[in-house]
Amino acid sequence: MKGMYLGLKPKDVDENIWCAVIGAWKNGLSDREAAFRASADTEVQITASDIKKWKKENPDIAELCEMLKDDLKATAKTNIAKLLKAEDDKTSRWYLEHKCPEEFSTKSAVAFENAVTVSLSEKEAALKELVESYKNGSGQ
Repeated sequence: MKGMYLGLKPKDVDENIWCAVIGAWKNGLSDREAAFRASADTEVQITASDIKKWKKENPDIAELCEMLKDDLKATAKTNIAKLLKAEDDKTSRWYLEHKCPEEFSTKSAVAFENAVTVSLSEKEAALKELVESYKNGSGQ
């Protein structure tokens, strides 16, 4: 991992800390988690606010962080695609339930979603009805 993105490394940051943070970001960790991992790995104290300062002072570091985290998601998506192409039934079912829930959700999930879906006009009508029942003295 030595030498990773050294062109962006802040001048006052030790290379071992930098590489530990980069490694943490590559694994999808937050700044807080990256700081903890880097501190544990290098025995040099670093905080999430230190990392946030790097990002504030150099927007390219913030962009690098997001790109490294996105790369992990892209790898996961690629793995799912491979499983789908290999005709993995469980992965296919999972994918369709999450990407096309209106068509492929389980009945219990659809029933739950329908049970909690209330339009704003329905809420307003229910509130108006409740207020009227209190005005008429029949409210609880």
